[in-house]
Amino acid sequence: MNKKKPSVLEVAKEAGVSPATVSRVFNNNLKVNSEMKERVLAASKKIGYKRNFYAKALIEGKTNFVGLILTRFEIRHYTGIVSAAESVIDDAGYIFVVTSSKYSKQKEQEKITLFSDLNFAGIVIITVGLSDEEIVDISKKSAPLIIFDRKVKGYEDKCIYFDYCGYQKSITELLINKGHQDILHLCGPTRLQVYKEKFNGYIRAMKENHLSARINYIVSDRATNEAGYNIMKKALKNRKFTAVVCQNDQLAFGAMSAIKEHGLTIPGDISITGFNDVPEAEFTSPSLTTVNFDYAAVGNFIGRKILSEIKKEKFTDSVPFFKIIERKSVKTL
Repeated sequence: MNKKKPSVLEVAKEAGVSPATVSRVFNNNLKVNSEMKERVLAASKKIGYKRNFYAKALIEGKTNFVGLILTRFEIRHYTGIVSAAESVIDDAGYIFVVTSSKYSKQKEQEKITLFSDLNFAGIVIITVGLSDEEIVDISKKSAPLIIFDRKVKGYEDKCIYFDYCGYQKSITELLINKGHQDILHLCGPTRLQVYKEKFNGYIRAMKENHLSARINYIVSDRATNEAGYNIMKKALKNRKFTAVVCQNDQLAFGAMSAIKEHGLTIPGDISITGFNDVPEAEFTSPSLTTVNFDYAAVGNFIGRKILSEIKKEKFTDSVPFFKIIERKSVKTL
């Protein structure tokens, strides 16, 4: 015969408090003092009480789950962002659930629907498949929904996005200001908004500095180390550039390997820049000049933004800024 699960009433009796106090403790009510909270938690552990989240959800119409839907787990800089967001959400008493869409529009739709059907308190998604119109329509039927790394027309106040165009323009101009005019741009899949904006930043920098005739770029369907290596091997067969500006650090790392393998030096023969400042960028040989992306600050911002949506609180903070980190992969001509 199965043993009956302990109830809130039994926790209250063991802790010597009222059932209402037990409820306030498990709902992270700030009015409960730390001594009382410790008594309740100790009592619940002693008798083996576990909260039934789904029963609570049926009563209140929502859980305390917050979902994050990434594009794919392998993207290097997601680690720091997810870790920082989780800390904020955990501290607020919510449970953080992370999954990925693997760049599939269908999976984006399915997972938003799943999280909403399970009464998640809020959802954050990095979406590449859904159109602006589809996102706006889905938001009307889903849990509170925040879009990360993309600007959606008609939904801007619920989006977290950055001036990728401006930052890519700035790091391209850093090369121009150091005397480089023949600058090759290594692009990720420009069908995606982030890479398209970075591409536009490169084009703007070249045109505004009267270098339109020297515009030179290669678009890859992937923005990985392998893609950077393969693109650069082909580009070096007919080299007409003194510098390479890459849309992320992974492309730069791959390109650097190909350059060295070709018998050329960095920055002696070719200067190169990245974007994102992943931890490895500081320790490549030579260390990589790149655009710094403060993962912890961004993750913290995401956490606070979704919590403000859940609690229907005003949120006016500005997104964290990027900055260019100059290291040893660029030389002045």
